[in-house]
Amino acid sequence: MYYKKLDIDDFKKTQDKIVPYVIDFVTQDIKESEEKIFFNFISDEDLEKFKQDIPELFECIKEKLDSEIILMSYIYVDDFNMNEFPIHSDNILKKRTRLNWPILNGESAATIIYEKIREDIPSVIHSYKSGVTGHAYNSNDCYEIDRYILDTPTLMNVQQIHGIEILDHKLPRILLTMRLSNEEEVYQKYF
Repeated sequence: MYYKKLDIDDFKKTQDKIVPYVIDFVTQDIKESEEKIFFNFISDEDLEKFKQDIPELFECIKEKLDSEIILMSYIYVDDFNMNEFPIHSDNILKKRTRLNWPILNGESAATIIYEKIREDIPSVIHSYKSGVTGHAYNSNDCYEIDRYILDTPTLMNVQQIHGIEILDHKLPRILLTMRLSNEEEVYQKYF
């Protein structure tokens, strides 16, 4: 298994509080930086503010996964940066599990899971403007094995090769991606 969609109690109610908050945060962040970057770290200070302002998000993660969020980022996809993300794996950090949470237009893209056509297919290190790096692959060297729409909070094995395919042009697409305090236990339970 490469991903696991989660059934979150009161998802709609929690989502109603999170979405406007995150959209406001992202809009302000873009205004301040004057650049739309695909992968954006949320500072420790801002993470603490998120915890104070929208505790429902953190409480439902604690309840569902018995976990704390130790790192949060947002992913922002629009016409400007659509070509910034090749198919890739995130295994440079040696972490396997991320919790992805849809914020805006999650249904506008499919997350595609890939395998290499041969084990000896090399990767290249790809660096994003935010400083994040990953192992990028040529799409001709991989084949699709699964896909999903991010329409609910979803755990994902980020060491598996993955990418996105825009399905319709409802952009921007915004999601939160979170590292969990007990990610190895979560990985063992769900994968």
